[in-house]
Amino acid sequence: MLRARWFALLAACLSLGAAATAAAQNPVPDPSGQAPPPQPFPLPTTLPTIPGLPPLIPQQPSTQPDPNQPQQPPQQPTLPGLPTIPGLPPLIPQQPTQTQPTQPTQPTQPTPYGQTQPYPYGQQPYGQQPYGQQPYGQQPYGQQPYGQPYGQQPCVQQPYGPPCPAQMPVPLMQDRTKLEMGYLYGASIAWGVTTGIWIDLEAETENPGLALIAPALFGAAAPTAMFFLDRPKMPLGRPSAVATGILLGSGEAALIWSRQYTTAKSGEEWGPKQYFRAHVISSTIGGVGGYLAHYGLKFRPQTSMFVGSAALWGSIAGGAFGGGGSNGSWSAWANDGVFLGGLIGYNLGMAAAAGVSAVWTPSWNQLGWMWGGFGAGAAVSALVYPFYALSDDADPRSGLIFQGVLSLLGVAGGALIGAPESSSATAQAPTPGIGNHPKFARILGPSIMPVQGPGAGISLIGELY
Repeated sequence: MLRARWFALLAACLSLGAAATAAAQNPVPDPSGQAPPPQPFPLPTTLPTIPGLPPLIPQQPSTQPDPNQPQQPPQQPTLPGLPTIPGLPPLIPQQPTQTQPTQPTQPTQPTPYGQTQPYPYGQQPYGQQPYGQQPYGQQPYGQQPYGQPYGQQPCVQQPYGPPCPAQMPVPLMQDRTKLEMGYLYGASIAWGVTTGIWIDLEAETENPGLALIAPALFGAAAPTAMFFLDRPKMPLGRPSAVATGILLGSGEAALIWSRQYTTAKSGEEWGPKQYFRAHVISSTIGGVGGYLAHYGLKFRPQTSMFVGSAALWGSIAGGAFGGGGSNGSWSAWANDGVFLGGLIGYNLGMAAAAGVSAVWTPSWNQLGWMWGGFGAGAAVSALVYPFYALSDDADPRSGLIFQGVLSLLGVAGGALIGAPESSSATAQAPTPGIGNHPKFARILGPSIMPVQGPGAGISLIGELY
C-alpha cells in the first residue's frame, strides 16, 4: 500500500514537469493574436578544457586601464522588476559613489637605447612632443631669436662635439672722410696743372693765351676724374694714399733733378722741360702705386701721413748729413753732398716708414708730437754753433750732423710721448699692416718626418691660396 502511494506521487511530479515543459515550449498566445517572439538559446559561458588542446571558446583579452587616465567609479548593478514606493526607502540600498582623487601624472623614465615601450594608440608619453609642434621656450627651425642678427648663430659647445671657433671682432670698412677728399682734390689739381705745363713745354707753345689752355683743362679734368672715382665712396684711407703717392713721386722727381743740376757740367744741366717731364712720370707712378698699396694693405690715413712725413724727415736729415760730411768749398762740394744726402735720406725714410707701418700705425696725436719733436731737435741742436765760434780749428758745417741726429731723436721721442689711439677706435677701423694683405700661404704646424737611418726629421704643414 505504501509502495503504491510513492509511485502515485512520482507520477504526479513527472506529469507536472511535463506540463511545465510544454507550457515553456508552447506559451499562451497573446490575446491580440500575435505570436510571442522566439526565445534565444542560451550559450554556456564556460566549457571544460581538454589538456593539450586550445579552449573551445577563446577568452577575450581584458583591457588594462591606462594609468594616466582617471579611473571611473564602478557601476552598481540594478535589479529589474523591483519598483520603488514613494516615501519608502528602496528595497536594495544604493552604495554611495566615491570620487577618486586624480593623481598627478608622473613622467615616465627614458627608454633604454634599442628598446621600445608600447603606448596606447594616439597617446604620446610625457616629455615628448607630437610631430610638427615645438615645446614651449624653444625656437622652431628656421626662426631667429629676438635680437639675434640674421645669418649668425651662436656656437654652443657640445659635450662630445668639436670646439667652437674663436670669435674674432670683424672690422667694419668705413668710408673716406671729407678731409681726405679735399687732400686728394688738391693733389690732383697740382698734378693736372703741372701736366698741362709739361705739354706746353713739349709743344713749345709761346702764345700766353694758348699756353694757359692745357693747364686749365688738365687742372679741371684731374679733380673731376677723382670725383667720379669716388662713386661709390672710396674706403677710408684710399684718397690719402693716392694723394700721398702723387706728392711722393713729385718729391722724388724734384730731388733727382736737383742732384743732376748741381753735379752736371756747364751746359748739360736739365732744364724746365726735363723737370716737368720727370715730375709727370714720377707723380703718376706714385699715385697709381698708392692706390694699389691701399687696395692690398687697406691702411688708414695715418699710415699715408706717416710715410710722407718720414720721407720729408729723411730728406732733411740726409741733407744735413751730406753737408756736414763734405769737404772743400761750400759751392763746389757742399751742395753736391747736401742734395745727394737728401736724395738718399728721402728714399731711406720712405722705405723705413713703409716697413714700420706693416706692424704699427701712429695716431694723429703721435704724428703731431713727432713733428714737434723733429722741430724741437733741430732748434735745440742749433745751440752748438756758438761753440764753433769760440773754436778756431773746427769746421762749423760738421754741426749739421749733430742737428740731423738730434732731429731724428726728437721724432722717436714724439712717438713715445704721443697718445696712441683708443682700443674702440682701433677695433672699428680696419686692422693696419700685414694682417690686411692678400694671403697666399699659411703654416698649420710642424710634424715628424721619417728619415732613413737613425734620427728623425721635422716637416712643416701648410696651405697655399
